[in-house]
Amino acid sequence: MPKFKKAEIVRSKANNGDYIKFYIWDVQLNDLARKRIYVPSKYKTDSEKKAFLKDRKNQINKLLGQGFHIDKNKTKELEKTKQATQAKEKEKIEPVTIQQAVDKIIILRKAKKYKENGVSTFKKEMKSFIHWGAKQKPPITLIQDINFHTLQKYQMYVLTDLKNESKTHNNKIGVLSAFYSDCIKQEWISKENNPFEKIDELPTNYGTKNKPYTNEEVAEMKEYILENNPYLWDIISFIYYSFLRPVELRSLKVGDIDLKENVIRVWVESSKGKRCDIIPIAVPLRKVIAKMNLEQYSKNCYVFSSSKKPSIEQIGKNFMTKHFLKVKQHFGFDKDPDYSLYGFKHTACVNWYKVEKDIRKIQKMCRHTTVTTTERYLKSMGLLEDENAVAMLPEI
Repeated sequence: MPKFKKAEIVRSKANNGDYIKFYIWDVQLNDLARKRIYVPSKYKTDSEKKAFLKDRKNQINKLLGQGFHIDKNKTKELEKTKQATQAKEKEKIEPVTIQQAVDKIIILRKAKKYKENGVSTFKKEMKSFIHWGAKQKPPITLIQDINFHTLQKYQMYVLTDLKNESKTHNNKIGVLSAFYSDCIKQEWISKENNPFEKIDELPTNYGTKNKPYTNEEVAEMKEYILENNPYLWDIISFIYYSFLRPVELRSLKVGDIDLKENVIRVWVESSKGKRCDIIPIAVPLRKVIAKMNLEQYSKNCYVFSSSKKPSIEQIGKNFMTKHFLKVKQHFGFDKDPDYSLYGFKHTACVNWYKVEKDIRKIQKMCRHTTVTTTERYLKSMGLLEDENAVAMLPEI
């Protein structure tokens, strides 16, 4: 039995406070080694600290009585054995084909309520990659076949053979990267040497899709829409004041609008980020909601429908676009595909940024996961470039 001295509690007025002192046999030292254990900072009250010291002292004495001691050589051997065991377990991972992995991930994404468009895009891009991989020599069929050199070849194929722009290239690589990450989570492949960590996004101009409208254009459209289709203006008001996407607006139910708490809840099924988002209700939007008399309808009714009142039937996918097309044609916006109903959300972003210049607030309202996304979003609308900034620089 190795020598030892029992643990005891030492009272101390030093900064670290009371502690446990004990002596344990050290093989390499060939003598007893003194050890101290202080109370962790998470224990705040005197009673918590006393309880910790008492319990830990008893635990240490029990281990010392069982012959516990220090032997660094044995520790190293145990670590080597552990690493060897882990290596063998990794080798036991059965190879999974890319197609098998894609099929299983699609099932998982549907179960997690991913948007239909997102799942469809994933299937399309992975089908394209699998088709390309089958033509390579040797064929790229297993997840393990996806390495840095594979990605380099695929990049060249996308940029030269398909002649895709940088943005499309980034989207394709992004889908592949997400797929690879899912494979790691499922432990079909090791997380070590992830080839996507070496792949950088190509610089891109994100263009002006869903262009914002000027306040003068909005004023003209408002007058025309209120005269010809006031229900459409209610839809536009929701997009502008709540920053909701049209696809989310289709899924909005009466019960999602809480006037008492003054919030709108966007649930998992319709949220782009697959979560429950809370949106504050702006004063002008509250006025729009008030005249809709939503309290007269069931909470399970959809707020918007083809009957132009809350209904258990969800509004058609093309209803909003179809009705707004008449407005676009009247004002000549139909000649530019970048003008859309969604553009009213961008209009709100532009107006808000010009007043406050607060990216954080816009990030929260747009429900972007990162500020970087919001910055890119604003840049695509010609913002983040303050032409008067230098003019305000004080003289020296």
